[in-house]
Amino acid sequence: QGYSSAASDVYKRQKAQSDFKDQYVEIEGYLDVVDSDGKYIGVGAAPNDYNYILQNVQCYIKDDTQKQQIMEIGTESPITVRGKIISVGEVLGFSMNIDSIN
Repeated sequence: QGYSSAASDVYKRQKAQSDFKDQYVEIEGYLDVVDSDGKYIGVGAAPNDYNYILQNVQCYIKDDTQKQQIMEIGTESPITVRGKIISVGEVLGFSMNIDSIN
């Protein structure tokens, strides 16, 4: 699997449906939200960075190993996730399935 290195473009593109849906990407940001049930996390831009159109990408956790990694990182810490974009919407933004976390 090849991953796109244009991570910041995920945030910047207004018409990303055709560009990113079903694509494998790497997203660098900050751990923003952790679902209380451990199903997903939010990866966002830095709180003081207003250059991004979207402030958060919803990323679905696939297993307990990923849950453990996330618990060790903590919110507002830098995070890099790789995975497949599964939906792109104007209102809800981007969603992806996580393949790996760094």
